[in-house]
Amino acid sequence: MPYMVKRAFPIVFMILLFMLPSCMRRVENSYETISYVDSMLSDSLPALQKIAKAAYKPSGAIFLIGEPLHCLSLSEEMMSFDEFDNVDAKRLQDGLPDFAGETIVSILDFANSPYDSLYSGEKGRQALREVAVRDALAALDTTYHCKVLIVCSPQLAEKGGDDISDFFEKIGCDVPVIYSRDTTFSFPDACYKILREKNLFTHNIAYPVARLLMTVKDSNRPPFTTIGFEDRLVPEYFADTVGVFAPNTFVSYVQNKHKP
Repeated sequence: MPYMVKRAFPIVFMILLFMLPSCMRRVENSYETISYVDSMLSDSLPALQKIAKAAYKPSGAIFLIGEPLHCLSLSEEMMSFDEFDNVDAKRLQDGLPDFAGETIVSILDFANSPYDSLYSGEKGRQALREVAVRDALAALDTTYHCKVLIVCSPQLAEKGGDDISDFFEKIGCDVPVIYSRDTTFSFPDACYKILREKNLFTHNIAYPVARLLMTVKDSNRPPFTTIGFEDRLVPEYFADTVGVFAPNTFVSYVQNKHKP
């Protein structure tokens, strides 16, 4: 059953879960799904199960979804995060990034930002729940094969985190989902422990690699679609922000964007 970190910890880590602030509640079989999920389960369950089966492998990527600044901030932190010994997992800096060898993919949700002003009231809450599931499905349905999903934005976590966990449960997807509306919650800590406990590290000897995707409005595929990051499609108010706000992420993206 999913908690704040879906299928993330065995009993030894349960104490930590109860100590952490959480916006989560246990998802039961009677969870009231949104119409978008009901429609997909009715029309496309075999295809969704096939996508789910391809995920949750050590060779896969860590996906970040949410508003662009939240994703970039977390990506930047994870690119150089060093709080654990990479050999024995003790909380001791060893000079090696804890996510060495990992691919960190950010889905920058430009199409639906900012959440707080575009999704107010009950109608907005329902719409944001659908946005969360659509972004999660985009993370699954890529060539990078999602192995951990992190919901970076507090609003998206609060409104749609449970929906993602419920959706994954219903399609048989074992990908852990990490989400919290608490802005002090350490996503890198939680992600590292999941990868360690589930033996999901790639064990590649290399620096972390950042990839960037983005959501855009598309009249041919409403309400929005997910594509590779393109500077020309970045909103004017966000110009130059990626390189300035997340330099390590941006440099890695540029260096690796043409590599498989």
